[in-house]
Amino acid sequence: MDFDTAADRLYGVPPSEFTATRKRLAGELPREDARRLTALRRPTVSAWAVNHLVRDGGIEPLLGLGERMREAWSSGGDVGELERERGALVDGLVRRARELAKEAGRPLNEAQSREVEDTLQAAIADPSAAEAVGAGRLEHALSHAGFGPLGAVAPSVTHRRKKAEPTEARGKRPTREEDPRVRARRLAEEARAAAERAEEAERSLAQWESGRDAAREAVAAADRRLEELRRQVKAAEAERAEAGRHEQVAQRECDRAARTAEDARRHAEEADARRRTGGSGNAVRH
Repeated sequence: MDFDTAADRLYGVPPSEFTATRKRLAGELPREDARRLTALRRPTVSAWAVNHLVRDGGIEPLLGLGERMREAWSSGGDVGELERERGALVDGLVRRARELAKEAGRPLNEAQSREVEDTLQAAIADPSAAEAVGAGRLEHALSHAGFGPLGAVAPSVTHRRKKAEPTEARGKRPTREEDPRVRARRLAEEARAAAERAEEAERSLAQWESGRDAAREAVAAADRRLEELRRQVKAAEAERAEAGRHEQVAQRECDRAARTAEDARRHAEEADARRRTGGSGNAVRH
């Protein structure tokens, strides 16, 4: 096994398994390759989700769209239809990334989903970001600003191939400024997406507030019930104490009555015995 194969396997596992897998794979490599592999960093959850998406096989249409959009931009062509295609494609890939992450037992939250979206947008806008995404070894999410080769930032990316040379070194024309109409459409889309996220956040807040209020009412009801039960327990304890005192008195009187009954039975038995032995014969004769 060579370094590239090991790195591909490493960035295909969930972040929670990254360290153990890195150690195991490093033990199967020559010393220098093992050192390089050990230096690789664990991906963030959003970066792992994009890597997982690459391995799912759905990223190629995005990379192809990025090439067509960059070519259209460089030639001054119309990118309106491509912009619409970009929106639909990115939305679909973000949904798929969330599905894959959920299936893998590591669902994405809203912030991580936005990072996945930003990374996909960066891959469309910038060829170096596209190369990093296509490699499937991202360590961090990518970000983009505007549109064009210089509009993306790709921190801490592990590449399969040599880093691309600057635009001027390749002999291509410098990037032109973004067309105002394209910028307006992009800003409108970003504003609409932000508004949708805000609405979703508001709905989530309302749901949690409703749940919180219901929980508070349940706690208050439980407190009232608990207080009633405490009152009943206190009253029952007082009743028990009073009943205990009555029991002691009754037991004492019961013992006394038992002794009196025993004495009465003894006297009766003695009287009966005297009667049977002819008590009258003992009388004095004159």
